[in-house]
This record gives sequence, structure tokens and C-alpha cells, in this order.
Amino acid sequence: MEIEIARADPAGNITVFVLSRLGSAERARAAKALLADPDLKAEQVGFVTAPAVKEGIWRLEMAGGEFCGNASRSFGLLVAAECGLTGKHVLSVEISGMSGLLPVDIDTDTQSAGIEIPEPLDQTVICLGGQYFPVYEFEGITHIIAENMLPDERAARSIIWTYNEGRRSAGKQPCSALGVMFYDAPKCFMQPIVWTQLETLVCESSCGSGSAALGVWAVRDSENTETVIELGQPGGILTVSVEKQAGRIKRLSISGKVSMSGTFRYCLD
Repeated sequence: MEIEIARADPAGNITVFVLSRLGSAERARAAKALLADPDLKAEQVGFVTAPAVKEGIWRLEMAGGEFCGNASRSFGLLVAAECGLTGKHVLSVEISGMSGLLPVDIDTDTQSAGIEIPEPLDQTVICLGGQYFPVYEFEGITHIIAENMLPDERAARSIIWTYNEGRRSAGKQPCSALGVMFYDAPKCFMQPIVWTQLETLVCESSCGSGSAALGVWAVRDSENTETVIELGQPGGILTVSVEKQAGRIKRLSISGKVSMSGTFRYCLD
């Protein structure tokens, strides 16, 4: 079976978009094959579908049903290309994990895109081994900050398991998507490790929503601020912008370059 796909590189967080309309079984097969293909080097897969709301253009459904900031801003450039738009535009896109439309600022001339993300729904902490980890629960994904701790998959699994077990004990559903953001404060460098309900654990080259969580954490002690962080990650730099007034997040966004391929046919067999 052949499918139509496009490949995006937002700061190394390689995302493959499937434009062919597939059923649930075919999606699972496609996602597994695309993630396993060494030539694509994909870290995540999203499926382009018809919008669920009339104001939407297209809808992006991530393979794990999560929200992804990098995929979302890349999706804006994909939509622009497919609709023949050039230059600067603000597009309202529909993304899995989010109940409403999100604005994506695109510039096809510079191949850059930014997205505004709603503030976290909740902010808590968990304790593991005597160390406290801040937790930021967004709609569609939750991120945990591990400051000045060496990136480690086993540690990430332990932190994620501890958080979800805590939710179960409190009578809550475990999160379907969790990221641990290993942050080297002196270097302003972050290594994301992200788990989804597909039972995948990926050391991502960059993470958009995780960068947003790091931005919220960075201004935690500020009442009023307009802060811009150039956050280094293995695949490149993402710009995080946070505006806070009277202790509340008023605006939170991420932006950066995106390298896009054109659409092409891919054989699953």
C-alpha cells in the first residue's frame, strides 16, 4: 500500500505527516513503519484529517493522540504549502490533544513558524528519591522538569511511572503523554525524553511543548515579566516567549526554523 507523506524538521524533532486518509488499523501500521524507517529518522508521526470544527482548515492527529508543539507549528507551514500561501500568515489549526484552535504564525520566506500555547492547566510537584520535580500539565501533554540532572532513559521512566502511579492513587486517569525535560541550567540546554501511550520513549532532538513548560518554570518566581529564552536542544534552538502579569501567564509561545519536504509517495509494503 502506498501513502502520501511529508517530512518536517523543526529543530531536529523530525515529524512525518501522513496526508492519506487511513483507518485506525492502517494508522497503527503506518506509524510503526514510518518510525522504524532509518531513512526518515522520524521521532513522531501525525495524520492529516478533515477538521472537526467549521473554523478549522485541516486537523492534525498525532499517532499517540497527544499535543505536540513542534508538529503543530510545522503543520502550519504544511497547510500553507498545500493551500498555495506564501509570505507571512496567521493560521488557526486544529490539533489532537487540544479542544480549541491554535494560532500559528508562519513565514514561508524564512521557513519559520511559531505557535501560541495555552498556559498549563495545573502545576504540581512530585518527589522521587528525595528530589522534587516540577510538573506542568498542559491540555494534551504533561511535562516534568529535571533540573541539572544527567539525561537518562531509566530515570525518565521512573519519573513518569511515579507521576502516573500518583494519579492512579488519587483516582485520576494516568496521562497518555508525558515528557521529562532534563535541563542544564548553566548551559541553558535541554534534553527532552517523551513517552506516549503507544509505549514509545523517545530521546527527542527538541520538544516544543516541553520548551513551553521550561519557559513557565523559568519565570515561576516573577510576578510581571516579558521573558525570551533561546533554549538549546540536541537538534537546534527554539525560542520561548513568556509574558506574565500579576503572577498569571498572559502569553506563551514557541518559535523557530522548520525545514519542510514536499509531499511524496511512500510504500508501506
